[in-house]
Amino acid sequence: MKYSLLISGTGGQGVLSAGASLAASAAAVGFATFVPWYGAAQRGGVAKCTVVLSDKPIISPLPGKCMGMIAMSEEACQKGLAEIIPDGLVIRNSSRCKSKIRSGGVYLLDVPADDMAKELGDGRMANMILIGALLGFTKMLPKEILLEGLKKKLAGKGDIVIEMNKRALELGFEFGADMTHVKKLEAKAAVDSKYSVEKTTVGEILDTPKLRAIVEKMFPQVLNHPLLETGRTFKFIDAVPYMKDMLKPEDLEKFSDALEEIE
Repeated sequence: MKYSLLISGTGGQGVLSAGASLAASAAAVGFATFVPWYGAAQRGGVAKCTVVLSDKPIISPLPGKCMGMIAMSEEACQKGLAEIIPDGLVIRNSSRCKSKIRSGGVYLLDVPADDMAKELGDGRMANMILIGALLGFTKMLPKEILLEGLKKKLAGKGDIVIEMNKRALELGFEFGADMTHVKKLEAKAAVDSKYSVEKTTVGEILDTPKLRAIVEKMFPQVLNHPLLETGRTFKFIDAVPYMKDMLKPEDLEKFSDALEEIE
């Protein structure tokens, strides 16, 4: 058994903590690697890591593409899809991820993790709910193993914190184990569009009248962003985190569709 996983989100969501906990717990019964990406030095910045679990020694901790992804934010999901194998598993925090996955070719498990965590009484538990959903669906690791690892990791934080993490993990596990929550999105034929949010830069959008006109129509407030000129070399999708207060997930989806229709 070998499973490679990408966990991605924004700084402050517990992305790296979740990956480290999963890898450390799995290493107690097999082999595991954890590779963090340290771009999340600041709350709200991009954060991601890869975790590989195996019953045999792991030759490389850096998979070419991962078998599954936990996406905790909209931008993380859109950018991470390119790193997933065909028919891979995408577990989304649907409290934040709203856009449709246009490419398809994945198994999709939408988990309203933020909402579930708030119902538990601690919004920080969304990451553990998503890890629980992963284990519930894949059965790659008994949840008891992760619970034992969490007890050791959180021993100094008291029984209340341990119990909250346990409840979050079990809630996510039950959700992921319910196969009615999983959808198979069929792959769609690739469209070789001239423009897209993934490959078109902010500068190109600003300097191309027909592209700028779309922005002016859909979300003109973006054109007044104080860092707009500074970010001209950014791909539009990479600039989205800096405009999160100006762009709703549905705006990004509509803009993406509009770009791809331009010849």
